[in-house]
Amino acid sequence: MDSGTVQQSELLSAKKESMDIDIPDESNGSTAGIKENGFHLYPVPSNDKGEGLPYAPIDFPNPGDNWIWKVGKRIAASGYHMDRYLYLPLRLHESCSGRRKNGFASKLSVEQYIRTVFPGTNVDAFFASFSWKIPSRKLYEKGGQKLNLCVGNAEGLAIGFVPSRDIMDHSGPDSQFGTAGCKAGNKMCNSLEEARNPSLEAMLCDVCCSEPGFCRDCCCILCCKTISLAYGGYSFIRCEAPVAGGFICGHLAHIDCGLRSYMAGTVGGSIGLDAEYYCRRCDTKTDLVSHGMKLLKTCESIDSRENIENILNVGICILRGSQKTSAKRLMSHIEMAMAKVSVHMLVSFFLKKFVLVSRVSILAT
Repeated sequence: MDSGTVQQSELLSAKKESMDIDIPDESNGSTAGIKENGFHLYPVPSNDKGEGLPYAPIDFPNPGDNWIWKVGKRIAASGYHMDRYLYLPLRLHESCSGRRKNGFASKLSVEQYIRTVFPGTNVDAFFASFSWKIPSRKLYEKGGQKLNLCVGNAEGLAIGFVPSRDIMDHSGPDSQFGTAGCKAGNKMCNSLEEARNPSLEAMLCDVCCSEPGFCRDCCCILCCKTISLAYGGYSFIRCEAPVAGGFICGHLAHIDCGLRSYMAGTVGGSIGLDAEYYCRRCDTKTDLVSHGMKLLKTCESIDSRENIENILNVGICILRGSQKTSAKRLMSHIEMAMAKVSVHMLVSFFLKKFVLVSRVSILAT
């Protein structure tokens, strides 16, 4: 049995996971600290990173394999970093492919990796060998004065001394505390509804989503402006590509922004898009033929000629030049619909029949 396994077993059998507060010794000026899993947890500033204990495993799976940890900007009211990441040791990182090189943003994703790549490993012992929680330095210092770290009150509530600007925005889409809202101040934001009726859970992101005023649920990743939900949200695309840990990417982009930046439609060269959308955040391509079908369907319930033309024009732009048979066929139907709208032949009742026939024709091929 190697030293890493022995250490994990000893830590697991030591005692139940607990957290003790160390009050600073005023006589010698030592700072406050937390003990968890037998480790002394030192405070960490935002966007900091490091190697090994106490915030990442060491000697796993082999001696000398030390993992890397990293934290983001957001701080929970409890005083811990909300966004913390774990990265593979250099030896495993070099032999790894895909998104695992980008690190793990949740305990679940780490657990799934361990169970898949190292079957038979005691997962509880693995997590007991380091601390997943990382306290923030903001709770120690304010105006140069050292403070106690979240001492619990009689009701068990955390009492922190963190400036409000440094505490994570509880109105953000990834918030798990307080009342959900929108970081961009958009009252029509989907995050308000998703907080009551969760759907697919998006991955944690400390790149664009850490920016003030950017909300993943309603802001375009390319221009940072809010999207519109008008007519079923025809003007934007959401990347629902699966990422590590059972999450999805979840980032949005205006179709127009994608077309202008050569990240949507049919694009040659190194990108190589064929009626597809390329997500800048996760490097995944999404087929746009289904979005084109959605546009045609949306027109069923619209009586305005101008609005129908705008929606159909989006479909033409994302399908133009595609070599896919399904895209060519859909393009033909959209162009026929556009021609009929232009000569005032396509009233609402006729359009519904036209869309139905078009969908059957396309799906049958």
